[in-house]
Amino acid sequence: MISKFKQFVFLIAVVVAAACSEEDEKLTVAVEDAPLLAQLDINRVALDQTNPGNPAVTFSWNKASYGLPTLVTYVVEFATEDSFENPVNALTTSNTEATLSVSALNNTANALGFVPFEWQQAYIRIKSSIGTQTSNVSYSEPIEININPYFSYPYDDYYLVGAATAADWNNDNNNPLLFRNAFNENEYTYTGRFLADAFKILINRGAWAPQYGQDGGSLVLRATDDDPDPPVITSETAGYRKFTVNFATGAFSFEDVAAVGDAFSSVSVVGDSGSTVELTPLAFDPHIWYVRSTQLQAGSISFLANGSTTYGGSTEFSGVATVDGGNIPIPVKDDYEIWFNDITGDYAMIPLNFSK
Repeated sequence: MISKFKQFVFLIAVVVAAACSEEDEKLTVAVEDAPLLAQLDINRVALDQTNPGNPAVTFSWNKASYGLPTLVTYVVEFATEDSFENPVNALTTSNTEATLSVSALNNTANALGFVPFEWQQAYIRIKSSIGTQTSNVSYSEPIEININPYFSYPYDDYYLVGAATAADWNNDNNNPLLFRNAFNENEYTYTGRFLADAFKILINRGAWAPQYGQDGGSLVLRATDDDPDPPVITSETAGYRKFTVNFATGAFSFEDVAAVGDAFSSVSVVGDSGSTVELTPLAFDPHIWYVRSTQLQAGSISFLANGSTTYGGSTEFSGVATVDGGNIPIPVKDDYEIWFNDITGDYAMIPLNFSK
């Protein structure tokens, strides 16, 4: 009769052997066949911005084989070169077919740095892997596609209205623009003159909804005209103040600006994106400069202050310009609304035919 001690030793040996066997099995998992990406029926795709949800292109491929039954994850990768040094992941799936919508393919083209409205070549491959750590990676041979992407302006813009501001309670009175943080698309600021009075925030000039008021110290959205009108935001004091708002969290704050110098005598837009354009100061606050519409070519611009000092930046659509700060990129030809704050150097440029 086998003693309990010997039975215990035998059980340990069985468990250890089983564990070793399982480990050996893991080590034998290897790529036997990489995925095979089928050629496309068409290799030129012109993207139509009027139908962003429509299917643009469908990819299909043979399953990757790893010798053992296992769940395989596939990633559709795009790149500008067949070396795939900087690939863009367009889609992840466990299937062997994937369809990209017009907007998804356009976003991928934007991530690749493609120029809007021009034909450019991309390379596509399928990356396969197993496990949560994406081990045993294999790649299909790449195929080619030519894409003509459209331009997509991805940001929201907001405007001041109310007795504390330049526009008073007129929702279509050249309402001043809030300046978006180039590195945080949810944060906006406005540094300028406020009266000790009330105001709100509009999303579209000429419409009272959508609009933001406040309740309990946080922003409240009135989405439609049928929704209740939220309480006003109030500037408790008059003078030059910095208003900061985060539309993701609903938080907002005021900060008094202690020292404000003389306003610039002139501000103009210069650069290879078009002819020189003179900006106009607000009568309510001469530190805020604007032009409601001017055509710019794809290229770059800077701001010329007082006819002699150049202010520039590095971020498109919004940012903070500094003296000799470089050329501000203009990614696409369009009519632009432009704002510049000579207190802070904040600038904003809205492509009017592509904005929401």
